[in-house]
Amino acid sequence: MAVRKKKNNSLFRQINNWLHLWLGLISGSVVFVICLMACLWVFNHEIIDLVIPKKERQYILASSQSLISPSRIVRIADSLYPNAVVRGITYTRDHPISLTLKKKEQEDKGKEANSKANAQVHLLHPYTGQYLGLQTEDNSKEALLREKLNSFFAWTLSGHRFLWLPREIGRPIVNYSTLVFSITLITGLIWWYPKKWTKSTREKSFRIKWKAGWKRINLDLHNVVGFYSFILILLLAITGMYYGIEWFNRALYWSTNWGTPLAERTSVQSDSTKIGQIALFSTAFDREIETILTQYKDPHYLTITYPDKEKKDATISVYIRNDMDRQYNNRYYSFDQYTGAFLPNNISLFNKDFEELSAGEKFRRLNYDIHVGSIWGFPTKMLAFVLTFIAGTLPITGFIIWYNRKWGKKKGRNKLGRESHTGEEMNVSNTNIQTTIRKPPIRFRPKSTNL
Repeated sequence: MAVRKKKNNSLFRQINNWLHLWLGLISGSVVFVICLMACLWVFNHEIIDLVIPKKERQYILASSQSLISPSRIVRIADSLYPNAVVRGITYTRDHPISLTLKKKEQEDKGKEANSKANAQVHLLHPYTGQYLGLQTEDNSKEALLREKLNSFFAWTLSGHRFLWLPREIGRPIVNYSTLVFSITLITGLIWWYPKKWTKSTREKSFRIKWKAGWKRINLDLHNVVGFYSFILILLLAITGMYYGIEWFNRALYWSTNWGTPLAERTSVQSDSTKIGQIALFSTAFDREIETILTQYKDPHYLTITYPDKEKKDATISVYIRNDMDRQYNNRYYSFDQYTGAFLPNNISLFNKDFEELSAGEKFRRLNYDIHVGSIWGFPTKMLAFVLTFIAGTLPITGFIIWYNRKWGKKKGRNKLGRESHTGEEMNVSNTNIQTTIRKPPIRFRPKSTNL
């Protein structure tokens, strides 16, 4: 009977399988670490809120008309500290208003005025304007516990983004390892696809054989689970590379905006020729802040940053964050420091309302929320946790498959060889024993003769 030769893989399959193997081995350890750190970090807000009980809400930002206006805050600061300059105002949900002041002599020193050590933060009642004193360090047990938890999650985030290395070293390693991992996902899908669809290949491709041995279960966990989670894990990888690879960032924007390239960021400037209209600034700017708080009711915080007076063309920055878990609905504004007029800009990704963006710009704005799984709250966070856990196990299960194929069979053959060798020795020894034992001669009884 003729022996049928086994068909070899095509050149394309050979190259694909080789890339999948070696790219996976190269990036596997880095991918495992960043996925493990992501799993530890993803529920940081939920864990902190669970461990540290929330206090009852004292101040609500839902009614913008009842909140004291920025101009009134500045007047209160001028009356309390005439030798100080207002550099920042923050309306925060559940907290008093934070007012950042710097002394005028420090303001005139230039760069020294930019250090946080020279700034003092004062607290005001958000509705009455009552002065509540200087903000001091909170030494309560809850505050110390929150600080420890924040430090731990900052440590996990540093490992996820930089592998605890300096930013300029760790960031490229993480991002390009993620790029290599994305390629291994695609090559893995090609390797997974059977040459011919049969009942047997369908069962191997879509089902985990739990009653099989551990090697088969490990193979199925790598192939089957990897197939089902392929698209979503690739999406997490793509949204992660958005932050650290500039050319990938621009290519992603171009592909999601129908060939429109990413515009260069251009700064906006205040019109210094309108310095004579400074008297109208307070009323105009108060009206703008009131409009913002009417549109975004009860945000998590709203921060107003005033520029240095020496910078004649600098603008006032306003940043509003509506939710600590999600970022897509945050908003950034720029205003003229002389007239209080709104200045459209493209300095930030959040320079427009979400509804005003194109489809590609919306995807770009949703990138962070997709990556961390916060886009639809706890359910998508849980999904991101599971997907990240699966992504972290793929290098492990893949390494076990490679190890078993490269060395596991050799050990099995050596063991089988030893068993067969000992069997042969036993057979030889048995034959020798049998030859040494003399068998008694066979005696034949003579035939009887009739007398």
